[in-house]
Amino acid sequence: MMKKLVISFLIFFLLSNILPTFALSDNSIKIDAKAYLLMDPITGRILLGKNINGKKAMASTTKIMTAIVALEEGELGSKVQVSKRAAGIGGSSFRLLPKEEMSLENMLYGLLLSSGNDAAIAIAEHISGSVEGFVELMNKKALELGAINTHYINPHGLDAPGHYSTAEDLAIIARYALNIPKFREIVNTKEKTIEEGNFTRKIVNTNKLLWSFDGADGIKTGYTGKAGRCLVASAVKNDIQLLSVVLGTRDHFKNSKVLLDYGFSNYKLVKAIEKSKCSNVVNVENGKEDKVFIQAKDDIFIPKAENEEMRLEMVIPNKIKAPILKNQQIGVAYVYINDKAVYSTPMIAKKDIKEKTLSDVIYDIFRIWLDINKHLSSLSNLSNKSALKLNPRITLDRGWSFGSI
Repeated sequence: MMKKLVISFLIFFLLSNILPTFALSDNSIKIDAKAYLLMDPITGRILLGKNINGKKAMASTTKIMTAIVALEEGELGSKVQVSKRAAGIGGSSFRLLPKEEMSLENMLYGLLLSSGNDAAIAIAEHISGSVEGFVELMNKKALELGAINTHYINPHGLDAPGHYSTAEDLAIIARYALNIPKFREIVNTKEKTIEEGNFTRKIVNTNKLLWSFDGADGIKTGYTGKAGRCLVASAVKNDIQLLSVVLGTRDHFKNSKVLLDYGFSNYKLVKAIEKSKCSNVVNVENGKEDKVFIQAKDDIFIPKAENEEMRLEMVIPNKIKAPILKNQQIGVAYVYINDKAVYSTPMIAKKDIKEKTLSDVIYDIFRIWLDINKHLSSLSNLSNKSALKLNPRITLDRGWSFGSI
């Protein structure tokens, strides 16, 4: 049964993170873009989209992955030295100079706010020793995240053969990035003054949604001649976070607003799992207790449209061997919307259950022996009483009594 449980979980993970998701369409809204997508980042569910798996140039939205790799592989306080190659790259710039030094943290602000191509090269060389080595890390990370239709040639996003992504992949990558606190902090910064380096820089975020859309909190713009205007955006309203992607558009801010407005108007946050009610009991084998109480690890809230149907399903084993530790995962609870699994959370044990020792086994045997003897004694007493009723007795004058022969 545990094997079946593991296989079920793996299938759910693959379907949620690797296989294409069938997007919804709505004729009530018009989006002028070659590809677009609206995602619920809690579940990864695609709420709306068009051409979500079409491979497109993605311009500086590339830098989302650049930042992910830098944050995971580097130290924020480490000093980045700018090479001639970095300082000489064209396109959007953080105005870095050759041999200038700056912390990796401030370089990341230059990468994500100013969209500095020079910062991207400097970071890549700092982390991996070469741009090429860093790009290998970017491609490896994309595959790890399930962004299988993405391939990087450089860390900045300037047009290059073989450099592409999709709306769905960018949403997958951005969803992951938003779980990194420092990344989230940087992309939600409107402007910053950096006094480190050869001169003081005051930089402003290229993502104008931070000013023009209520609740916007990131994440990255992009533009090249081939890619057109691109934007991966995030916003939070009424406790719901939504993630949008637009690729190949003339007005990335306008189209992103339309997508986000649609999401916030049509989806409300509901409690999908209440952990105290999502519970069950599993038999315990060779434990000091015969059963273990399990329940969902967390309360789960997800966005849901009014016309969608939601249900819960638990996958748990018939029995489990002791010992069992408190909070040990024993099953999985799945949330289904319109009969499609959209989220899962572990089912965990509520207490420790120790394995039986030799003395426990001996005690159990002794207890069983006592119960058997007690039962036999009861049967014997019952038999004697029956015998008394069947055998009338002759009473003698001296008070003696004998059963009839």
